[in-house]
Amino acid sequence: MTRRSPGVTGLAFVLGRRNRPGRGGTAPNLLAWSPDGRRALFQVFSGKGGVEQLTLATGQMSTFVMPGAATPIGYTTPDGLNIVAGQPSGTGTSLARYSLSGRRTSALGYSADGQVLYAPTGAEFVTGASNGLKLVSNGGALIRRLPVPGTSANSCNPARWWSSSTVLASCAPPNTASPQLWLVPLSGGRPTALTPPRSFKTGDLGDLDAWSLSSGLYLQSAGPCGVLQIFKQAPNGSITLVKVPHTEGDNRVLTAIGSRLLIQAPTSCTGSVSLLWFDPGTRAERWLVRAPSTQTSVAVAIPFYSRENGNL
Repeated sequence: MTRRSPGVTGLAFVLGRRNRPGRGGTAPNLLAWSPDGRRALFQVFSGKGGVEQLTLATGQMSTFVMPGAATPIGYTTPDGLNIVAGQPSGTGTSLARYSLSGRRTSALGYSADGQVLYAPTGAEFVTGASNGLKLVSNGGALIRRLPVPGTSANSCNPARWWSSSTVLASCAPPNTASPQLWLVPLSGGRPTALTPPRSFKTGDLGDLDAWSLSSGLYLQSAGPCGVLQIFKQAPNGSITLVKVPHTEGDNRVLTAIGSRLLIQAPTSCTGSVSLLWFDPGTRAERWLVRAPSTQTSVAVAIPFYSRENGNL
């Protein structure tokens, strides 16, 4: 199912629903938008598995299998003419580009974390390296290593673009599994810590992403029992838990626009999941999908907005 948010310029999203009990099989897993917003990419787990591409304007679905059971990650930029996928290799992932029919076209090298963050031009991408991140050309050649000081080996992954020349990365300090956030310049300049190392006493078990809004800096952080939490960070690094009204506390931030966060969260104890816009400064809510308590509803939502302030 596809939805567009009325009154919000440049934002759309796809909703995936899990199959109801008793219907058998597993619904395809939504992975990514094409950069032009016209296609959506899914991974298929039922039957022989494979990959599906949905053309939104026509509803046409093409299905193919990638050689070597490669796992699709997303589209290349700027036009989405290729798909990036990975295969396990040692402790990391071997990356490659594939055509839209699943044919392997080019090796892209090794990634420590299996995540790929393409530049809007499509000429290069950022991925995890043994000592931080690395900048790689679309042809697979190493352009520049981007070491992040004071982090564990193979612990950094690119969260998203903070600006056109800086990547927001989540990296774990030595001897801990609780990551902190770093701003990593593509120029190779020294990275800057956006968040300090956290003590478990703060309730923040690791910082995964962040958004700078008019009302302050907000963090997506790991919480107890596998839940996600939102914290507001003060200039001195201290944090305050942000509680989103009418949700059960497992708040996943999908993107931000203006002064608001787009949040996917369970809204009843039965696991019913909804979507809402939430302004943490004014505490105003705007519900996009408010699921009945008897339904799982939103299984996956991926916003289409900008690479600088959200997911593609």
